[in-house]
Amino acid sequence: MVNLRKSEKISVLRGGISDEKEISILTANQVYKTLQKKYNTTLIDVDHDCNKLINDLIKSKPDKVFNCLHGIFGEDGQLQSILNYLKIPYTHSGVLASSIAMNKVISKYFYKSLGIKFPQNYDINSKFTNSSYPLIVKPICGGSSKNLLKIENEKQLNDFKNNDTELHKYMVEEFINGREITVGILEDKICEIMEIVFDSEIYDFKNKYQTIAKHVLDPKLPENVKQKLKDISLKIHRALNCKCISRLDFRYNNKSKELFLLEINTQPGLTQNSLLPEMAKSKGIDFLKLCEILLTSAECEFL
Repeated sequence: MVNLRKSEKISVLRGGISDEKEISILTANQVYKTLQKKYNTTLIDVDHDCNKLINDLIKSKPDKVFNCLHGIFGEDGQLQSILNYLKIPYTHSGVLASSIAMNKVISKYFYKSLGIKFPQNYDINSKFTNSSYPLIVKPICGGSSKNLLKIENEKQLNDFKNNDTELHKYMVEEFINGREITVGILEDKICEIMEIVFDSEIYDFKNKYQTIAKHVLDPKLPENVKQKLKDISLKIHRALNCKCISRLDFRYNNKSKELFLLEINTQPGLTQNSLLPEMAKSKGIDFLKLCEILLTSAECEFL
């Protein structure tokens, strides 16, 4: 139940310092445009100057912060720690849930402890046999499917390693052939199951934000698979102590009937092409109400 006072002051955080800055700007602009029609809303641009951020927050004196930052220093617990220190309630998950979910290596230890199946991961400098390919290379801490690559052979892997100077930021994962399924959670309940259909073999940045993939709500899946998707998603959301919203990405292999968890997103995108707003809309929740739901759940872990 949405219960927000019209007098509440809301600060929307925009930009950030990660390579997902452009997505943050799109999200923040849409959130700000929507909220300012009804609430006292300000925009705060975030960059590498942390002192400026803190001063802007103190000056704005918001009752709540709508966190639209993505990636490093947005959804990895760092920003959340600052807001906790300032005792300002904020949207989305807290420090620990955000930091665990953001790190694709650490999070797999968590999934394993819950008995959840996921693609095997390897150190990027591991030795691979020809039968190991194809492989997926992805940032350990990153989102929006940026710098996500499918590696077909040893030469491609070596080319990547020779061309990138920050290999410690990447991991290698087994490639799971199958359908891309995502599960949205809103108000700590299942919102919708969606299949993402695209021409390439990986759901990368291009498919998300440039040549938009096809989104299929309530896709044709065996009922037991749908139930398993819901059960796993809620289990992880609750065990991580996520707050109000998350989105979990899976791969489902039709032949083997196996389901693999790829990751959990504690701050799903809120752009016009994003999945969670589309899921919410199918349930009769427009974008304003979605923002209000997130603001209603805003908390500070020190209060």
